[in-house]
Amino acid sequence: MLSEAATSHYVAAGTVRVHYNEAGSGEPLVFCIGQGAGTSAWVVYHRVVEALAQHHRCILIDQPGYGKSDPVVVRGESRSTMYARTVRDVLDALGVDAVTMVDMSFGAQTAQAFAVDYPGRAKRLVLHASGIGGPTLFGHPPMASHAFVAMYAAFADPSLATMRGMMNAFLYDGARYGDDDLMLQARVDAWTSRPELDEARRASENVQRDLSAQLASLTLPVLQMHGRNDLIAPLENALRLFNYLPNSRLVLFSQCGHWIPVEKPDEFVRYVTDFVQHG
Repeated sequence: MLSEAATSHYVAAGTVRVHYNEAGSGEPLVFCIGQGAGTSAWVVYHRVVEALAQHHRCILIDQPGYGKSDPVVVRGESRSTMYARTVRDVLDALGVDAVTMVDMSFGAQTAQAFAVDYPGRAKRLVLHASGIGGPTLFGHPPMASHAFVAMYAAFADPSLATMRGMMNAFLYDGARYGDDDLMLQARVDAWTSRPELDEARRASENVQRDLSAQLASLTLPVLQMHGRNDLIAPLENALRLFNYLPNSRLVLFSQCGHWIPVEKPDEFVRYVTDFVQHG
C-alpha cells in the first residue's frame, strides 16, 4: 500500500517550496487540486493513485497555499495563472517535459491555463468537476448555496464537524463514508497547524481569468468527467466547457457529486487509463 509519507517530496519551484507526492513509473500524470480547507493532492486522489501508479508516473502537486507547500499571497494575477506557472516550474525542476494533466475543480482551470500558457507541455487534459459558469439550463440545485456555505465554514472554523459538513455537501452520499475514508482529521490538522496558509488566502486578490476565447485553440485531446449531482459545479458548467473545447469528450456520472475520485474511484481509474493509452 502506498502511503503519503513514503511518497512525499519537496522541490523548489521558482522562489516557492512546493510539496508533491510521487509514485509509479511510465508516462507522467500530473495531478492538481481545487481549493478547500485542509485539502492536498493526496487527500483528493488517495483512493486512485495506487491503481494509476501501476502504469504511470503520478506526480501529485500541492499548489502554493495548500497541503505542505509554501503559502503565497496572490496579487495582480489570477490564481490559475500562478498555479500554471508553478506546475511548469515543478516540471522543469524534475526534468519532465510533456505530461497529461489530471485536475479537478479550480485545478482544472489551472490545467487549461497551463495548456494555453505553455504550448506543447500538456499532451492531454483530464478535467473533472470543472466547467464554465453561467446561467443554468435545468434549474440550480436547491442545496447549491449550502455547499459554498459549508466550504467557507470549514475555512473559518476547521473542525471534524465543519469538515464533515463540507464533505457531505460535496459528495452525493457523504454519510456512507467514514472519517478515515475522507481523511477528515488529516484535513483539520493540516489547516489548524498552518495558520499562515489561511492568512495568505485572505490577503490574496480574487482576480478572475476568462480563458473561454483561447480554449478553441486547444486541439489536444480532453476528457471531462462530471458528477450529475455536483452542487459546486453544476452540470451546465461542464456542458459549456465541452462546447468550447474542439477535441473533448464528456462522461457524466449519476449519483455522484464534486469528488469523483472518492465516489467513483474504479470508474475514474478506468477512464483515465483508457484515455491516456488510446486517446
